[in-house]
Amino acid sequence: MARSTVTVISSMFLVGLLLGPLFSLINFSGLSLSLSISDIAAIKFTFVQAAYSATLSTVLAIPVAKALLRQKFWGKSFVVLILGAPFILPVIVAVLGLILVFGNNGIVNNFLNLIGLGSIKIYGFWGVILAHVFFNLPLAIRILLQAFNDMPGEQYRLVSSLKLSSAQKFLVLEWPVLKKVCPGVWAVIFAICLSSFAVALTLGGGPKATTVELAIYQAFFYDLDFSKAAQLALIQIVLVFSVVFASQFIAKPKTVFGLDIKISNQNPSNFQKIMDTLVIIVTLLFIFIPILVIFFYGFANVFFLPSSVFKAASLSIQIAILSSFVSVFLGLCLTTNMGEMFGSLGIAISPIVMGAGTFLMLKNFGNPYLLAVPVTAIVNALVSLPFVIRILKPSAVEIRTEFENLSRSIGLTGIFWVWWVYLRRLKRQIGFSLGVASALSMGDLGVIVLFGSGEIATLPLKIYQLMGSYRIDEALASALLLSLLAFGSFAFFDKLGRIL
Repeated sequence: MARSTVTVISSMFLVGLLLGPLFSLINFSGLSLSLSISDIAAIKFTFVQAAYSATLSTVLAIPVAKALLRQKFWGKSFVVLILGAPFILPVIVAVLGLILVFGNNGIVNNFLNLIGLGSIKIYGFWGVILAHVFFNLPLAIRILLQAFNDMPGEQYRLVSSLKLSSAQKFLVLEWPVLKKVCPGVWAVIFAICLSSFAVALTLGGGPKATTVELAIYQAFFYDLDFSKAAQLALIQIVLVFSVVFASQFIAKPKTVFGLDIKISNQNPSNFQKIMDTLVIIVTLLFIFIPILVIFFYGFANVFFLPSSVFKAASLSIQIAILSSFVSVFLGLCLTTNMGEMFGSLGIAISPIVMGAGTFLMLKNFGNPYLLAVPVTAIVNALVSLPFVIRILKPSAVEIRTEFENLSRSIGLTGIFWVWWVYLRRLKRQIGFSLGVASALSMGDLGVIVLFGSGEIATLPLKIYQLMGSYRIDEALASALLLSLLAFGSFAFFDKLGRIL
């Protein structure tokens, strides 16, 4: 079967999986065209928090990227590498860590109270912003650092020989890079924050801190207002597609997930060394203290968790394995420009909408809760698909360019070419993709909140339930277990792709 045919069939199948639940929701409930005050407030909050999150993440990433570029120290490559850790860290774990650090009785507020200053509030608008910056600042740093590293070394040497001032060096060297890359970084983070659910569910949720996706969940789960859920789902799609469309006119940043980065060396002044060291230390503390706090508080109880937690962990593992293989299989079929465009639909369609629509479709044929596991796995696969395609596509295009004609000339075509050439040369990227998809699925708190129950609960949902019942010690231990499973699954598949 020709590659174009595979892409078309896979794209149509993907569109059916994504849009079918939405049409089912609309068909079941009808579609209201009126917006209430609360709906408008949710739309406004979604835009504002996404804009704040994207702006802060991008602006704060600039001095950190410049500091990492200038300074040379032991363990620098490792520091750059682990900046990708928040990307695969389960959201519920990060939120719990942020609460321990910045919450009412957290480390920061206890210190502020000790020195006589007022406390800070993590719940509501600024709590959502804080969590989004935590997740997206490392991504912005990696992209900007890669952009700076891509500059020819001759430019650095030429500018150094001209004895320019700091302001002149900024205008000549750094400003052209920032002007080209920062709008794309901002757009990527803005689109990610538009579809925020788990962060808003745990740190927002009030009338003044509800995103569109959270409003969809509330309309479906609490109000049983399916018409409103469908209306908000369409609004969500329009919002995200508007951003995606606008971003096509912006220079796209080079997204870096976990590949090695060559660090450029410069000759900074002593003052720059001191300031850069402070910037790097503060950034690492902000990113890794919440993670370390989870490990510190959770370790004591991780071996004494109730059996229900381990049952939820087993279910999470099953869903993650199924989800990652489905996502990578679809990703391999969609490594073209058209395939990438259709694969990116997973960002625009709310997982809650996909789950809600699927729930309504399945209830006509039986008990939808019996299919909670495969539905959750498929939705998780679609959510991670844009990242999987981004990882696979560059190498897949290169392999087809270099080997397809040669293979055809010796009669190596079809499934034999796919097995002996395509998959074997993509094995490292496939392993990495499986690791990313499994880690994202392991920590997902999305569609499972609709299908989950006392008997059917993944580990993220179990942690959320423990937090709601104020069983904090068990929640912390479960969060540690979830973190180990997420990072462990990523490391396992990534290593497997390297050694096979």
